[in-house]
Amino acid sequence: MPELPDLLYIQDYLRNNLPGRTIRDVVVKRPVVIRNTLETPFRESLKEQQFTGIHLHGPFIEFELSGSLDLIVNLMLAGRLQHQRPREAPVGHLCFCFTLDDNSRLNLCDEKQMAKAYLVRHGDYQRIPRYETQGINILSVAFTGRLFHSLANTHRRSQVRVFINDQSVLSAIGNAYADEILFEARIHPKTVIGKLSLEELDRLYSAIQAVIRWGIQKVEEAREPIHVKVREHLKVRNRRGEACVRCGTTIRREGVRGFDVYFCPHCQPAKRTPFIDWQSTRGKNEGG
Repeated sequence: MPELPDLLYIQDYLRNNLPGRTIRDVVVKRPVVIRNTLETPFRESLKEQQFTGIHLHGPFIEFELSGSLDLIVNLMLAGRLQHQRPREAPVGHLCFCFTLDDNSRLNLCDEKQMAKAYLVRHGDYQRIPRYETQGINILSVAFTGRLFHSLANTHRRSQVRVFINDQSVLSAIGNAYADEILFEARIHPKTVIGKLSLEELDRLYSAIQAVIRWGIQKVEEAREPIHVKVREHLKVRNRRGEACVRCGTTIRREGVRGFDVYFCPHCQPAKRTPFIDWQSTRGKNEGG
């Protein structure tokens, strides 16, 4: 799924290309992704609307339109936005597309059809799940170390991976960068927050900011089209069986609340003795 560094890159691109453009036509292929709160049909409501602004709110991309409307998109697990120029091919799995007045197209594509596009009156966000319950923006000046310690104390019974992934607390860290943050902070993903020392909490807070800004830089440097997911720079995510870039230990994968997590068992030791001593695998290849 697109995560915060990806979303910021997408936001910047869209801000440079969409405001002032008018939607001339709308084609819907997969209506299951659409949540229309208006009385008029989706296509009819959007035709001849002009883009006036692009904003992010956690994982949501908000398209401001000229008729006091907002189209708010949550790309979820596999959703992709494509700005298709004339003579370019669509990326496939099209859900809907807007033909713009410069003959380019804005496509929403999703092979799993899990993305959601909410068409609402400006400011009418109550029916958008999780929109109004986003936590602190982790890139805002309000996200201070003191606030982070307070949030951690409130959620001291949570596992650290669950805590930093909770969008109602921290907005917004996805699975890939959660793994990278914990690797940077040298904290095992299943550690309970209440078991972390003050020094470890400080390290985690610093890692959140450092890793997200590093991710932003790497995504910007890649300069890929907005529908391309940039992940080659990640150090542990999806690197099961590979050698840790720090110590050479084999990267492991485990489950936390139904989600895969990737970590180095040597750099991120468990607070309690695990059923299997993964540190004994240091330097060995796992395979698979």
